[in-house]
Amino acid sequence: MEWEVRWPDGQTERVASDAPAAWDWKCVGNGVYDVRMGQRNVRVEEISGPDATGIVKLRVNGITQQLQVLDRQMLLLESMGMTDDVADLEMEVFAPMPGRVLSLEVAPSQEVQEGDPLLVLEAMKMENVIRAPRAGSIALVKATAGQAVEKGAVLVMYEMET
Repeated sequence: MEWEVRWPDGQTERVASDAPAAWDWKCVGNGVYDVRMGQRNVRVEEISGPDATGIVKLRVNGITQQLQVLDRQMLLLESMGMTDDVADLEMEVFAPMPGRVLSLEVAPSQEVQEGDPLLVLEAMKMENVIRAPRAGSIALVKATAGQAVEKGAVLVMYEMET
């Protein structure tokens, strides 16, 4: 998979998952990383995101920034002029990384708002709260507490909007 990172200064960088040397991440604390991004060396602290449009809020070298990280599908939709519909297309929540499900915070038929916790995923000895990318009703929770999941596994499914 390939991503495009859009910096606030207008620069963009392409990152391919099959080229791990392009970005070298070293975890130095809970949600804090020292990262080598191409020619840049940065300290990255997670604040929020990504949301349905790929917006991520980070503190980079002490400065809060909002970046946009787009995967191949989002770039394709954007090139076709369909960016306004990206949030409406999200019917499933996928595991962003391999890990173990520690707890479930939602159940089928439960209404959630964007940002509500769906489950807690442990990866690399860190607890990661997986949040709702949009408001809606939960149709199915495919994950179970204690289950090991691979990156990209479907964790939660939304009900179809009518």
